[in-house]
Amino acid sequence: MTWDARILHAVGKELSSSPPFEAAEVRGITYLKVRHARTYEGVSECSGLQILLLVGSGSPELPLLEPLDRLTRLVISDSALRTVKGVGDCPSIRDLEIARNFLQDLSPLLACPHLRRVDVTGNPLSRASYEEVIPELTRRGVKVSAPTLQERDLMLRMQAIGLPFAYYQLGGSYRLCRPGLELTDMPEADHIKMSPQDVQDLLDHDPDSLRSIFRRTDLIPTLDSP
Repeated sequence: MTWDARILHAVGKELSSSPPFEAAEVRGITYLKVRHARTYEGVSECSGLQILLLVGSGSPELPLLEPLDRLTRLVISDSALRTVKGVGDCPSIRDLEIARNFLQDLSPLLACPHLRRVDVTGNPLSRASYEEVIPELTRRGVKVSAPTLQERDLMLRMQAIGLPFAYYQLGGSYRLCRPGLELTDMPEADHIKMSPQDVQDLLDHDPDSLRSIFRRTDLIPTLDSP
């Protein structure tokens, strides 16, 4: 089987060994954190996974989840995810964090019977997801974290002019970032602080400045920033 290089690296780190790996060892992994994978080739071999964290991935789709029948927590953040089709193939999922992606349609989440928490902040959700899917999930007892309508509308406006940015609130600050691997090799880093009004003004009057906003290193928070 072909493995994505970043997944192979993460498996080696978890097993504290180098490839080739024994199949039984791979199946015995319960926790895996992968950064910057361009594909999910190899993940399905880790059939014993209970927690899978995928940070800054380049794939627009979910990994193959059907073999991961013990998975309870799935994180795909700061990634290029555009669909959650197939999430119902893993009914054991309880905690789903898919923040800062490009998701619009959340209806596949209704096929997850044991879901208890969902984070879809930083995604340009569709109107149907807001008005139908999220209320239904909430009715079922799922705790949902979602973007505000203002955040969502700003993301849609940016995408309409070819800017694949995500926008979200963290604590008391609003931040702009570049999910996936199209514009940066480290999408979980360099999230710029910008108020909704500042983003709105640039979209209205100076969209070219917004296109080059990540060149402004003075806007990028440091490790000491709140």
